[in-house]
Amino acid sequence: MRAMNVHKRNALLALLMVCALGAAAAQAQAPRPSDEALHNELRALKDRAVAAVNKRDPDALMKELDPDIAFTAMNNEVVHGIAEAKAYYQKMLVGAARIVEDMSLSAEPDHLADIYENGTVAVATGTSTAHFKLAAGPEFDVPLRWSATLHRANDKWAIASMHFSANMFENPMLSALERSIKWVAVITGVVALIVGFLLGWWLPKRPAKA
Repeated sequence: MRAMNVHKRNALLALLMVCALGAAAAQAQAPRPSDEALHNELRALKDRAVAAVNKRDPDALMKELDPDIAFTAMNNEVVHGIAEAKAYYQKMLVGAARIVEDMSLSAEPDHLADIYENGTVAVATGTSTAHFKLAAGPEFDVPLRWSATLHRANDKWAIASMHFSANMFENPMLSALERSIKWVAVITGVVALIVGFLLGWWLPKRPAKA
């Protein structure tokens, strides 16, 4: 009886191993989606992510991120993982201490993404225009460049890394700062002239020496 039980157990283990090997073989032989299908999936992800940003929907945005997301923002802050991504969004756009009152974003790729690793990795670059309204009051548009790496698992693309950058020599914030500096210089000069005139008017003049 004991020998029969051992035989049954070995037969069951062998059956499980055959099933597992069959499933692995079926998965390995699954056809790779066409490049057109993969690019359509990537376009859909881009549209969903941009819509989530513009609708101020952080939950929808987080669904498009890889669990190990690496994100470099325009302020050079680096975010790793979903928890830090949520905290960054909260700091910038939510709560009484938020920096940004409102924002919207467009995103246009330079060309079709480059796809690697049998259709599981994609690299894309492009341009964006971000409209910012800061909590402190100023409102302006910023032209941006971006690059992104995306990973496909379980038939779904996710953003694995993303980097935004702006031209440090030509951007609206620098232009606004330059204008404010010029106005400060003009106002300071006018005030100095007025003060000098008033002092000259009010102060008693010394009698001329004989």
